[in-house]
Amino acid sequence: MTTLATPPTAPAAATEEARIPVVDVDVHPTVIVSDESIRERLSQRWLDHLDLIGLRDTSTESRIVPQRQFTHRLDAIDPSGRPGVIPDFTRKQLIDTFDMSGVVLGDATALNLSKGNSNFPHQFGVDLIRAFNDVHRDLWLADDPRFYSSINVLVEDPAEAVREITRCKEGPRGDKFVQVLLEPRTEHAIGHPKYWPILEACQHYGLPLGFHTSPGRKMTANGTVNYYFEWHTGFPLRNYTLASSLIFEGAFDEFPGLKIALIEQAWSWAMPFSWRLDKSWNMLRAEVPHLQRKPSEYLAEHFWFATQPMEEPENGEEFGPLLDMFHALFGTGHMMFSSDYPHWDSDSPYESVPSNLSSDVRRKILGENASTLYGIPLLAGTGVRASGIAA
Repeated sequence: MTTLATPPTAPAAATEEARIPVVDVDVHPTVIVSDESIRERLSQRWLDHLDLIGLRDTSTESRIVPQRQFTHRLDAIDPSGRPGVIPDFTRKQLIDTFDMSGVVLGDATALNLSKGNSNFPHQFGVDLIRAFNDVHRDLWLADDPRFYSSINVLVEDPAEAVREITRCKEGPRGDKFVQVLLEPRTEHAIGHPKYWPILEACQHYGLPLGFHTSPGRKMTANGTVNYYFEWHTGFPLRNYTLASSLIFEGAFDEFPGLKIALIEQAWSWAMPFSWRLDKSWNMLRAEVPHLQRKPSEYLAEHFWFATQPMEEPENGEEFGPLLDMFHALFGTGHMMFSSDYPHWDSDSPYESVPSNLSSDVRRKILGENASTLYGIPLLAGTGVRASGIAA
């Protein structure tokens, strides 16, 4: 499961042994605003502003600083001096090492800038988000066909967000943009009708709406934390409001094709939460007569989950029953492998999905479920060894 050191040695070239194709749904490029790749894509108006005034970003207020700036593995630093800057390095260290069919990029810097709580001019934010999406398209998606990208948007300006989704999907390499990615904390809970234009655009283009954890304001429901450790272990907390808001505001009745991907948000919380949802609804359903089904049914149909950080009971024998509970609610089609590369706790597909699971379940988690959700083809003859043993 969680790997604190360098992953296992790369598997040898494909042999006659059966292999399980892998899709990784959480890979982080490390693009920052001062990079030339961003600067050359800003309009002169906002490039001059950046040089004169600076970013004035308050999204990191009360932020818990990790030991390393980018929370990276030491071996992930590429020739640029940072992790996740050079696509070719990421391709060799991650995609080629584990013979992956595809990876989905999620840019943490852009995610922070898109939350709407920074105090730089709004149009500057529009320019910045476009620049980040264009860097993904022009540098990463052009580097290797196995790179796919999230679309970053200014969530608090839904009309502009829809324009950016449209621009990315209908522009060059539009088929390689496979989800819209948001940070869970918004001005209103995400099911609020204010954000429905974004939900509608996702449904229109068949894009999952992803949510990825991020540091900054509102890190918990009850105050600011003092340790990075507190934040790291509290990833699931914001999911309760996120999920219940979408359900009780009627978003899934309005947009029945909407799919939600919770990336680095954990998953074991979802089963007891579904029980609480239905128990409360049984007593208070008169308040939400517009709901057409039980809340747990919306949860089971519309939500997908990523493995990292994987739940790791101290007693390994307890993992199987825990996963069985998840499958009892969601079926076997809603869990997807994620490495969280290049972070310090990034996972190997050999270690994060136990080899004692059935071959069918491992195939679904490692590649098939993400392939179905994101439309990423599984490449024949690729992936990890079906035996679960790295060469």
